[in-house]
Amino acid sequence: MKLTASTSTQRKATRTTALALLALIVAGCASAPRETFDLTADTGPLRSVALRAGPAVYVPEPAAVAPTSSDRIVVRAADDSVAVLPGVQWSDPLPRLFQRRLIEALRQCGLSGSSNIGAPIKLQTDVRRFEIDIARDLAVIEVSVELIDGGGRARAARIFVEETPAPDHVGSQAARALSDAAARVSLRIGQWARVAK
Repeated sequence: MKLTASTSTQRKATRTTALALLALIVAGCASAPRETFDLTADTGPLRSVALRAGPAVYVPEPAAVAPTSSDRIVVRAADDSVAVLPGVQWSDPLPRLFQRRLIEALRQCGLSGSSNIGAPIKLQTDVRRFEIDIARDLAVIEVSVELIDGGGRARAARIFVEETPAPDHVGSQAARALSDAAARVSLRIGQWARVAK
């Protein structure tokens, strides 16, 4: 009787240990570090814009909904469903990265872009799409933009769409395509804001 209880106890202990080990292995795989990317791109086209001091423009962090508001790279399938690329991520939540890109573009376009509140003009943005469209092999960015004066009135508004070829839907290729599209759309927004202000 004692022998049977001892054998049963050993089997339970072995099973518990095996399950705990399996859980650790699964947790280790799930928490493997993701490859991380930033919105970096050649700013050659931006350098061609004449630099000069201009009005201060406050650029708050853009609005966005999940999963675009996260640090994950978003893909859209042919059935219009969205998902995130496995094993990769942005270095910060996407709105924060795009905010920095916009500030850089405004400065290159001769405006004093800043993330500090208090400027007489606000560049309010809403990132509607920032993703790889798998069906069309494109990096797609759609941003709604408003220039708002100190009294809270919209001075100008526009929707910008930028599409860049993205034949590869993985890792660095997807991130690079989105970075290129971000650089182009930011430049267009900066040029528009310089005229519309």
